Amino acid sequence: MRRTWTLPVTFILSLFFFTMPLSAQEHETLFDAPVEHGGFGSLVTKITPVRGELGVMLGGYGGWLINHRFMIGAGGYGLTNNVRASADAEQLYSIDGEALYLEFGYGGLMFEYIFSPHKLVHLNFHALVGAGGVSYREDWYGYIEGDHNRRRYGRGNAVFVAEPTLSVELNVTTWFRIAAGGSYRFVSGIDDLKGIENSDLAGPSGTLSLKFGKF
Repeated sequence: MRRTWTLPVTFILSLFFFTMPLSAQEHETLFDAPVEHGGFGSLVTKITPVRGELGVMLGGYGGWLINHRFMIGAGGYGLTNNVRASADAEQLYSIDGEALYLEFGYGGLMFEYIFSPHKLVHLNFHALVGAGGVSYREDWYGYIEGDHNRRRYGRGNAVFVAEPTLSVELNVTTWFRIAAGGSYRFVSGIDDLKGIENSDLAGPSGTLSLKFGKF
């Protein structure tokens, strides 16, 4: 009777001691140390040429911050000042000879990498890949007065946008940072809307960002 349980127990104990060195080996992982999580949101102002005029774009981005360095999130921007449409566009789309202006906005997925984030001044690189739209409108005054039916003109056009940015960043407090830098916006896909080209919306930008969060 004693032999019936002695053999299985001996086998199990032998197997345990034999495999113990193998189980003690560490698993290979993407991150060697425990992952630290954070997140932030950023208010962004861009100064950029749009159809040969000075454009002001406002927006922001934010997301999940991994180990103080790598961010995955989303962002978006929109043109906020009046940039006049071309004469060809006004001839085609304007009603009663009203002046027309560009309406342009875009957004998408964002990635950011922060170099030496614990230093007072450091660099960060981020990029947006997404989509946007462009159309024509009257002056904002007509919209504010309630003339909604005549705000937009033309069919509008969806576009693809990619925008890498390199910035210098200052740690003001543990939860607030300021970054200033430059970007270049790549735009493609304009084919339906007359009087404007991809190159009218593509170009460099000067950027100023106010970042709030857990860094």
